[in-house]
Amino acid sequence: MKKIICTSFLFFVSTGSSQAALIGSELSLETTFQSTPTSAVETIGFLTTAIVADPGIEFSSLASTEVINPPLGLQVIDVSIDAGNDYIEIDFSNSSPFSSFSSAYQNGYLFTFDSASAIDITGASIDSNVTTLGLTANDLVFTGNQLFVNVEGLSFNTSTFARINLTSEGGISAVPLPSAVWLMGSGLIGLAGIARRKKAK
Repeated sequence: MKKIICTSFLFFVSTGSSQAALIGSELSLETTFQSTPTSAVETIGFLTTAIVADPGIEFSSLASTEVINPPLGLQVIDVSIDAGNDYIEIDFSNSSPFSSFSSAYQNGYLFTFDSASAIDITGASIDSNVTTLGLTANDLVFTGNQLFVNVEGLSFNTSTFARINLTSEGGISAVPLPSAVWLMGSGLIGLAGIARRKKAK
């Protein structure tokens, strides 16, 4: 009865993550308003920055970011914003007594990711499983290291919630095993040949 020794050469497959990696990075937020495509961009909530941590809510009260003299008739809706490793969540629990965002060309949240974490981020999408705010794909604009979430004209109540998932570059690349493994494999093949010859005699 012949014994057959099979050896297989393996490749480690490294799969690039499809998720962003924001934990420990800096995230900046500004609330902006632009009434028409040609009008100036107004700042309603001043630029504020936080380090993304889990657990923890990075921006617990946007009302505290309202500029001293906001543009006439505009106010910051008091939402809280939580960022995780690969998402941004907007919670409207504290939004009363307001119930809708002002209509405009652009009215929303401008997120700026620090350069290190932004390198791999390629896009953003609405998590339709949990989002109750009436966002559409066109309301998310991702360019460079910034994500703009346009909430103009959208209605909400204190139970409204939105989650935006962030994606990053990823792929599969074959990484060969070290040469020592190849040598070991060829050694095993050699041993198999010697064992066959001995049996044949």
